[in-house]
Amino acid sequence: MDVAIVWNNALARGDWSIQNSDLALDNPLRTAIMVSLFTDRVAPEALSTLDQAVGMKSAPDAAGSNHSDRRGWWGDAFAQEPIGSRLWQLQRAIKAGQTSTLREAEAICHEALQWMIDDGVAASVGVTASWASSTTPTLQFAVTVTEPGTNATQQFYYSWAWEGLT
Repeated sequence: MDVAIVWNNALARGDWSIQNSDLALDNPLRTAIMVSLFTDRVAPEALSTLDQAVGMKSAPDAAGSNHSDRRGWWGDAFAQEPIGSRLWQLQRAIKAGQTSTLREAEAICHEALQWMIDDGVAASVGVTASWASSTTPTLQFAVTVTEPGTNATQQFYYSWAWEGLT
């Protein structure tokens, strides 16, 4: 078991869950996936063609380069592979009628969860993104993890309040 993290979609942040004056416990895969998806990963120096097609923008500084706010976690400064995802780069992407934004979100999630396969935590990880049908624009993710050496799968569901352009 691992410390339970509860995601607050409206505030776009997670917090530890407390039960009976103690930290609540939860499935460690759920916690690992949540940290992987909702921690800001450092942005690449150059955006891919698909990134640009869905409306992602580089973060320019005063000189016009994209080196200013590439975000990321300070603990990744010396890490070979950064943690987190680049979902934050989709904040200003265009949603209106574009499945390409959903495919890019899925690719970003796969990138963030690849470590699970590389480290032997999962045999495979599948991600399906969709738009929620609620009045608040929300991007939903279904993450399916296949355990190594078995056909057993676990599914986890997450959502992210859409701040992009509609």
